[in-house]
Amino acid sequence: MNEARPGLRWLGALTAYWLGLSVVWGSLTTIVLPRLVEQQVPPAIKTSALAFLSALLALVAIIVQPISGAASDRFVTPWGRRRPLMVAGVAAQLLLFGALLLAGQYWAVLGVMLLMEVASNTAQGPYQGLLPDLVPRGERGLASGFLGGAQLAGQVIGVAVAGAALAAGRLDVAILFAAAAVGVGALVTVAGVDERLGRSGAEPVAAVVGWASHLVHPSRWVAPFRAMVLEVWGRDVLERRDYVWLLASRLAILMATGTLQPFVYYFLEDSIGLGASAGAAVAPLAGLVVLVALLSAVPGGAMTARWGRVRVVTSSALLGAVGAALFAVAPSYASLFVIAVPFGLALGIFLSADWALLTDIAPPHEAGRYLGLSNTVTAGAVVLAVAVGGPVADLVNGVTFGWGYRAVFVLAAIEFLVGAWCVRHVREPASAAVATQP
Repeated sequence: MNEARPGLRWLGALTAYWLGLSVVWGSLTTIVLPRLVEQQVPPAIKTSALAFLSALLALVAIIVQPISGAASDRFVTPWGRRRPLMVAGVAAQLLLFGALLLAGQYWAVLGVMLLMEVASNTAQGPYQGLLPDLVPRGERGLASGFLGGAQLAGQVIGVAVAGAALAAGRLDVAILFAAAAVGVGALVTVAGVDERLGRSGAEPVAAVVGWASHLVHPSRWVAPFRAMVLEVWGRDVLERRDYVWLLASRLAILMATGTLQPFVYYFLEDSIGLGASAGAAVAPLAGLVVLVALLSAVPGGAMTARWGRVRVVTSSALLGAVGAALFAVAPSYASLFVIAVPFGLALGIFLSADWALLTDIAPPHEAGRYLGLSNTVTAGAVVLAVAVGGPVADLVNGVTFGWGYRAVFVLAAIEFLVGAWCVRHVREPASAAVATQP
């Protein structure tokens, strides 16, 4: 591991790919895919068609990312172990952006997006291993703050650009912008971050020839690959109790944030009583949450070096519970702008502190595998949040219309509290809370 204290320029290079990838998430998930699906299926089934697509993409992420991360743990090349798989995944993703421009039917969009998800997660798994590989424990809070800020900023940029492109009737511009963002971001990270682990003394040409030789002889790589896949899902993970408790905490907190997001529109429409004007009212409120989260992400990550990762994650979850509970009893639309501040703070601080704690808990020699496995929680939380929150809202609305979404926010507050309780069982590495001295 490189023990030199990372500078801001180096952290910017490390974060560039994550920023570009977040632009893709913001634009495709929020604007592009819903619009494409709406254009290609009957109105009566557009929600189900989009949900089916989203569920399949989450399943691909759950399967592919831990495998690609584990593969990078074992990779030995002249360029290191993480960056070659990143380059391969992003290159394939860029080609598939071109295919998405040409997809004119729902099943074509579905097929292209599934392949794009495979390519994207092939790059994401190895990328996530770069931080624990290269950043000393005492500096991971600041680095994680950069990642949290990049994630939020990228999503805001992606939504803003895609929304403007859609308003101009140029959805193709949104797709091309997303492709450019992830391509440039990956290029900056690969060029600006030098790997030491996984380096070999082989000549680059010889290495490429060797890989090609292996690929055309399946007997050389099929059995090792099968063994690695089985190892990824091995039961040894369950023996790492701190990691399991952290995943449980992450699942509960991400379910809480995922429970709130899909139902805000309906909450404003039916519970606050805005009716048809709810659509225009969502953007200012969501924008304030994201802005506060963005401003708190980097300071939140830096705080973990002084106060400890577990304490900061716990505090963010408790703050989130307060915000969710206040949403549940909010009397008016104007009051939501005050409530949005603690919720935004909780979101920004959690994204940074949780990432820092996760990189500390993951075994250094298997960081790609363990960080990839953590994505099963990220992807699963989104699906579970809607699967649980939707029926709760419908059940309560059946008794007292409009109160179902308030009940969902109470549920989110409970999930935040469960997350805070779970993370208190994590034993934080002692060195994680001590910043490296310059």
